[in-house]
Amino acid sequence: MSQSDIQIETGAKRLKAHITATDFGAVGHICFSYPERLNAVDLEGWLALPALIDKLQAQDDVRLIVLSGAGGKAFVAGADITQFDEAFSGPNGATYDSATVDGFDAIANCRVPTLAAIEGHCIGGGLGIALACDIRLARADSQFGIPAGRLGLAYPANATQRLVDTVGASFAKEIIFTAGTFSTDEALTMGLINRVCAAADFAAERDALIAQICANAPMSLQTSKFIIENPQAADEDVSNRLSACLDSEDYAEGRRAFMAKQTPVFNGK
Repeated sequence: MSQSDIQIETGAKRLKAHITATDFGAVGHICFSYPERLNAVDLEGWLALPALIDKLQAQDDVRLIVLSGAGGKAFVAGADITQFDEAFSGPNGATYDSATVDGFDAIANCRVPTLAAIEGHCIGGGLGIALACDIRLARADSQFGIPAGRLGLAYPANATQRLVDTVGASFAKEIIFTAGTFSTDEALTMGLINRVCAAADFAAERDALIAQICANAPMSLQTSKFIIENPQAADEDVSNRLSACLDSEDYAEGRRAFMAKQTPVFNGK
């Protein structure tokens, strides 16, 4: 982080967040910060995620939210299993399960694009977090899996459906039924991730992808995200969003820059 970054209060000890200014607007960052336990997410973290997502997307000119894990060994290695006896069993289990569902949905329903920058283990609830993001970039040595079957748990319905939507029913069944661990090559073949890059190139590839996304018109990307995620949306709602893009300053800037063979500078209006 640079000295110009704005720190954001997360509401959870093991969640860190900040806003970074770029040449093309702002980028929100969420870091799962529990490296001694491979960034496992505790109940406090799950409960804090929805409000944190709302806080970040409400910041001025945030064009992308990047989710990552601290320490380089893991993105997120699932829910914090040390809490399972206390918080994820018996009458307390419904609260924990509901918190994970709400966390996944908050990320998926974020109005601005989201990017999972995956290094190392992306397991269980960690894969659910990654699946809730719009794009998944993985370091070549990352590993993926859903070990719910080995724990006697059922994977949350919303995360299961996103897995099916992402890789199809056949691969989703293989991932869940085997409770196995899959390499980035296997994950790429399945369509579980978008891109893979070598460890030495990961930071540069991530930053280049962030810049490429943020350089585009925010209203355009947000409208496209809404249409992709809501195929049953009312025609009037879709039409209003499309019309807003056509009436925007960014559309005028895009036309001007295209004719002048210049790089457009969008302001999200």
